[in-house]
Amino acid sequence: MLYEVATTTDAVGFVDVYNKVHASPIWFAVAVAIILPFLIIAVGFIIGNLGEALALVASLFVDPWLVYAIINYLFFPGVMLHELSHALLAVLTGAKVTEVALFKKEGKSLGHVNFKNRGNKLLVTLQYIFISSAPMFCGAIITYACWYGVFHIGTLWLRILLGYIGTAMFFHMTMSPQDIKVYVKGIPLFMCIVFVITLILRVSGVV
Repeated sequence: MLYEVATTTDAVGFVDVYNKVHASPIWFAVAVAIILPFLIIAVGFIIGNLGEALALVASLFVDPWLVYAIINYLFFPGVMLHELSHALLAVLTGAKVTEVALFKKEGKSLGHVNFKNRGNKLLVTLQYIFISSAPMFCGAIITYACWYGVFHIGTLWLRILLGYIGTAMFFHMTMSPQDIKVYVKGIPLFMCIVFVITLILRVSGVV
């Protein structure tokens, strides 16, 4: 009973803090601007470690080589979509794509996209942010769309295909160490952009 009371109290305290922050558009915008950039990295980190944890558990019952072969090769559509998302955001933000390897195992890397920044300092910073984190945004859209189709399409083979692609994309909806190194270069500007957008949405009553 004491544990339940403490948990309820903690929950109420969190809600009170949130309500106070939300009541002030500026403080709410500041909070979102600080949390969101690092939340993106955290989600990718959690998904990546979830895959590693599942592989570790599976390797207790099956040959570890077979487990990692399945992860690396059975889910190859996720790798390809991961790299394509990098390339897509590079093109959309004005960067020059110099090389695309949709599935090329090099050490721990299963693929890569090389690009050159183009434009002014603002545009280059946006390229750092959106190209490096592209698998998170595009991956979330693809995963949601696939699993939405699984539950709303009647054709069995198509449901199986979408479920497979959605699962493959989910486990590759991560940011590599190199992605994170590029991403952090743009975090200060990204925070400013998120602050302005959130403040506008909060003042207008959208959020």
